[in-house]
Amino acid sequence: MKKIFLLTAIAFMSALAFCAEPKFDYDFSKMNYNMATAVVFDMMVSPGDYENKSVKITGQFASELHDGARIYAVIMWDATGCCPTGLTVIPPKEKKYPQDFPTEGSKVTVTGKMKSIEMFGSWSLCLVVEKWE
Repeated sequence: MKKIFLLTAIAFMSALAFCAEPKFDYDFSKMNYNMATAVVFDMMVSPGDYENKSVKITGQFASELHDGARIYAVIMWDATGCCPTGLTVIPPKEKKYPQDFPTEGSKVTVTGKMKSIEMFGSWSLCLVVEKWE
């Protein structure tokens, strides 16, 4: 009887592991605006501490042209809608703009790893996209 209970418990725990939401080093989708702003600020001050960390962020998709290159971001807004914070994102190379991207201003959830990328002559910490939702 104890063996059956133990095997059932092991099977149940294994099933939970497969169904559980993945863990991220930094899950902005669960942070309030103030915490998200603090973490983004710390990323700018100490980018090396965030290199290769897994991140999930939910916010507004945005892009713009800068010196002929398109830059992408996920933006979070405060309660009044006046003050943005967010992350620059690097999409998979096979994605073509605009057909493979979310609509400008739409809500998006992005997961990936933080990497230092050279952009326009300086290094920036960016979220390299593994998955768009």
